[in-house]
Amino acid sequence: MWPFIVMVLAGVILVLIIQLVLSFFEQKEADMRNKANFYVDQGRGEIMEWGSESFLKAYSGGVVLNGDSIRTKSSSRGSLVFYNGTEARMAENTELAMTSLESSGDRDILTLELDKGEIFVSQIVNDMGVTEIVVKSGNFNVYAEGSAFDVLNREEQAVRVISGGVMVELVERNEGGDIVIDEVEVGVGQELYMSETDVVDLIARTNMNFLEALSDEWEQGDFYEWNKSLKEGWYKGTEEEEYTAPNIEITVTTGTGTVVTDTPVVVEEEHDVPELSLTNPEATPYVLDGDQIYIMGTVSGYASKIVVTSYSEDGTAAPYKLNLFEAGGIEWSYNAAYIYGNLYEGENEYTVIAYDYDGNEADSMTVTINVPEGTLEEELACTLSVPVVSTGDTYTTSGSTVGVSGTVDCAYGVFVNGYQLSLFKPGDTTWSYNASVEFGNLVEGKNTYEVYSTDKDGNKSESVYFSINYEPVVSVEE
Repeated sequence: MWPFIVMVLAGVILVLIIQLVLSFFEQKEADMRNKANFYVDQGRGEIMEWGSESFLKAYSGGVVLNGDSIRTKSSSRGSLVFYNGTEARMAENTELAMTSLESSGDRDILTLELDKGEIFVSQIVNDMGVTEIVVKSGNFNVYAEGSAFDVLNREEQAVRVISGGVMVELVERNEGGDIVIDEVEVGVGQELYMSETDVVDLIARTNMNFLEALSDEWEQGDFYEWNKSLKEGWYKGTEEEEYTAPNIEITVTTGTGTVVTDTPVVVEEEHDVPELSLTNPEATPYVLDGDQIYIMGTVSGYASKIVVTSYSEDGTAAPYKLNLFEAGGIEWSYNAAYIYGNLYEGENEYTVIAYDYDGNEADSMTVTINVPEGTLEEELACTLSVPVVSTGDTYTTSGSTVGVSGTVDCAYGVFVNGYQLSLFKPGDTTWSYNASVEFGNLVEGKNTYEVYSTDKDGNKSESVYFSINYEPVVSVEE
């Protein structure tokens, strides 16, 4: 009897030992999966650990955990590498937070928040598992598994797909919670691109057609060239096309002879701090005898952008990024005009700010334009008119897009169904509006539209109406 009992006890103990060992290794694997390693590939990287309020220097190979944020500086690059080899590569001046990384068996679920910059993600599926990724960036939520894709979040936003496919939610972000406006599937060779103007149209629900072919300009850029070196099944180039770091020959003389080696060298590009100067008017304050002036100047050093802030009569600030100024440019100009609502009788102040390569405020100046009383009243005084629909009040169509146009006098804005026409400028005498199935402002049946104009104070004119009867053609298969 005792030998039997001893055998049973030994078996139980062996099972417990095996379970303990398996549990140990499972826990060890889980600990390895629930973290990432950050590698500084070029320049300088920084990390802000969860609960901290400041960034510190990141050392190559350091661990990144839930809630940590990492960023790359100017002329820098970094790679966030996960358990199964999946990578999120960061371009220069990029800030990224790892808000969630959880594991379930051989599947990791990762959420990244791209606060600014650009990342290239190469997802790998192998015997070590798969990493599901969600990237929250600007007005995009990107969902991907087993894909290679790029996400940009600077003044422009984009999602570019090289391999596989991703699902992107177009999102309006509010304090009360995010609102998903639309969902778009982005396939291989496509990009979802939005400018600052496109974002305004998205929020107004007037345009959600942002899908286009992948741009040749991006594919020829340095960041994409660098990411070709991943080559984990998605890039089919030759070995000669693979990105390699620049080399320099270094000669080392020792007591036993001379050794020549090729060592990768990182050449950090330096950018001088921008400084602003004014060329028109020649001096400030300036007395203007008219209703319009081009404020112009130059900038030395490197400016990534220039923003001019004007102020309304009640003191409300209206910042405006100079769209015609390109990063690194040397000349800038700003149009101040009564008809544009940024020039008034009395004292007008304009704050001009130049931003450096890293996107930080670097230099500023204030330009003061004084307009004497009585200068603008007689020349520009007029009465706001009710909009006229020139193309008719009623349409019947089978086409998916209808263009409607009209006229108006002395208006600062024209609105159709509550949407302000973005191409209409104060003082324009004509307006146009596109109703489209694709834009969501034209549906089958009768569509009614309200049109009104506003003056510079926001007062509305009387409304006029037009309607479109949309009757799509139904194809009948014989």
